[in-house]
Amino acid sequence: MSSSRQTGRPRLNPRAGLGDPSDEIMGVASRLFRERGVAATTMSQIAKEAGLQQSSLYYYFRSKEDVLSAIVAKANVVPLALVKRVQHDGGSAPVRLFRFVRGDVAALCALPFDINEVHRYAARDRERFAGYWSERRRLQRTLVSMVRDGVAAGELRDVEPRITAITIMSNDEAVQNWFRHDTAPLRDPSAIGTYLAELTVGGLLVDSRRLPALRRAVDELDAS
Repeated sequence: MSSSRQTGRPRLNPRAGLGDPSDEIMGVASRLFRERGVAATTMSQIAKEAGLQQSSLYYYFRSKEDVLSAIVAKANVVPLALVKRVQHDGGSAPVRLFRFVRGDVAALCALPFDINEVHRYAARDRERFAGYWSERRRLQRTLVSMVRDGVAAGELRDVEPRITAITIMSNDEAVQNWFRHDTAPLRDPSAIGTYLAELTVGGLLVDSRRLPALRRAVDELDAS
């Protein structure tokens, strides 16, 4: 469990004073864990890269294991909140799927850490990170339900719901991978999310001519 704060201790590097320090710490730690491995990464290294005194780092996280746990825990927060809001707002299954994909991609691109690294961390100790995998299955089940609704209503092609849900999640996460490493992103995250939503949901529609009307319905819901 992390002990993150919104305000905190002095920094070695004043540039790091913007935003939530715990987010920057998680971003730095994620990179170091990837480059050096969790075992070889020290709190001292994390503090130095985050522009913090080591004593200040302990104000936010008690150990590198706490940092790792916080990274893993945060990975599912945004998509679960997003899918809950989308379901609550209602609309047809294609509308809900479109809103989820667009929002999920934008949120993933804004994360301070690599989502694929999170998967690898959590896979190394499934017992410790059982909550992470449980939340991920819950997200998948909700997407499966959306796809089934669309197929049953005759709006989406007769696809296999579980494979489709997994593919949607995987595609969203793959976008974050290239976005993080692209030195000159083609578009902003919101536009990228819209583009992928059009490809994903447009490819699932029984009648692709409905895509422009679907997009208008999505925009109206997101603007309300």
